Amino acid sequence: MDILIYGCTRLTDALAPLLVQDGHQITVLDPDADRLIILGKQANVATLWAAEPLMQDYLLDAGIGDSEAFFALAEDDHKNALLCQIASHIFNVSRVLCRLTDPQLQDFYRELGLNVLDSGPDFLSSVRDFLEE
Repeated sequence: MDILIYGCTRLTDALAPLLVQDGHQITVLDPDADRLIILGKQANVATLWAAEPLMQDYLLDAGIGDSEAFFALAEDDHKNALLCQIASHIFNVSRVLCRLTDPQLQDFYRELGLNVLDSGPDFLSSVRDFLEE
């Protein structure tokens, strides 16, 4: 499965190697090129983009049009929610997963139909379950 991930965070550091081991193609998009270089070496992720994704052109360049899943894992809840809405409603990505830490935002976006996960201890297994649905 082709998966586009926004946000090169500790969650991405933990998740990307597992997804690669499971046979998924991973592309990570983040404005911090240094973090992407470290992730590329640690997780053997081949495709990395250092860009700010709020412009749709960057999402297109990173392959969102061909992605079967989009995960927003950045530290910024509002940016994650916005990008997930764009992935879902503009690019019609079928599997969109949004990391939100604010409980009120979690409830709000769940009510809007967004798949929301927090970064709790079951995060990695929850993502794998989400992909198998």
